[in-house]
Amino acid sequence: MNPKPLRGLISFFMNLLILLAIALTVKVVIVFFGAISSLDWVDAIVTITDLVTLPLGVDSIATPYGGVFDVDAAITVGCLLLAEWGLSAVRNRA
Repeated sequence: MNPKPLRGLISFFMNLLILLAIALTVKVVIVFFGAISSLDWVDAIVTITDLVTLPLGVDSIATPYGGVFDVDAAITVGCLLLAEWGLSAVRNRA
């Protein structure tokens, strides 16, 4: 098997993981500040990112800005970046 298509497929999944991590980071910032959470377009981002957030059951932390720190989303970002790092090691060996 030619390793080039495999490297391309792994790179695609790595890029997908990075995009999901960026979207979740945007969600964490949005819900951190309560005033931003009241905007109309924010509901779409929060709804979409809730689909990929790991349901770990960790309580969110209230912030002094009227929002919450979504711990589950932050942990999910860490897991996505860890998976991306693992895929980079696999891609380098392919």
